[in-house]
Amino acid sequence: MTRIKICGLTNDEDIRLCVAAGVHALGFVVEYPIPVPWNLDRQKARGLMGRVPPFVTRVIVVGDDPRVVVETVEFLKPHVVQLHGNEPPSVTKNLVSAVKGLGAQVIKALRFSVETGKCSSVSDNPLDAARMIEDTGVDALVLDSFSEARPAGTGQSIDWTMARNIRETVGLPVILAGGLNSGNVGQAVAAVNPYGVDVISGVENPVGKKDPDKVRAFIEAVLSR
Repeated sequence: MTRIKICGLTNDEDIRLCVAAGVHALGFVVEYPIPVPWNLDRQKARGLMGRVPPFVTRVIVVGDDPRVVVETVEFLKPHVVQLHGNEPPSVTKNLVSAVKGLGAQVIKALRFSVETGKCSSVSDNPLDAARMIEDTGVDALVLDSFSEARPAGTGQSIDWTMARNIRETVGLPVILAGGLNSGNVGQAVAAVNPYGVDVISGVENPVGKKDPDKVRAFIEAVLSR
């Protein structure tokens, strides 16, 4: 079964909606270093995360500054930390050790530019980049798109053939993100066969507010595969 994460939760109503619809994980963007519509301060995030019921995974999405990442993990005590910045392998490896010492798992995003198609990594070769991330000890790999305007939530898909090649290369669970919505997620799952899918803007209307019909249609499209 393909796991489903809905990201960018900012209010109680959307948490209740997503839980009732049957999602497996909820993502909270916390003190991200670049302005995005879903960004929360850690106090707001703690209040919202406290409303997530048992058996639903709490994920915080953070980036770049290792000190801020560790402090945020200590404060929020999430199940999973998603590193979604430009952390080089050496920093990622150190963060993996620190975060796992605090009782959380770590997933790392490998992002691809919608303008150039190139990955945001020390290697231009996506397979090499994925292997380097695997070597840091993370628990899973997220494949996502980014643009000059947004570090995530672009609404633009990545190359699914490349994503499948990465999944077949690494020994990590691979989570597919980037431009997913109810209209294409079934095709994406068939093409990539990922461990999970991650959506943010594809289930919103307007930006920052989850749309009940889009959430339910997205989940139905994944579960019907």
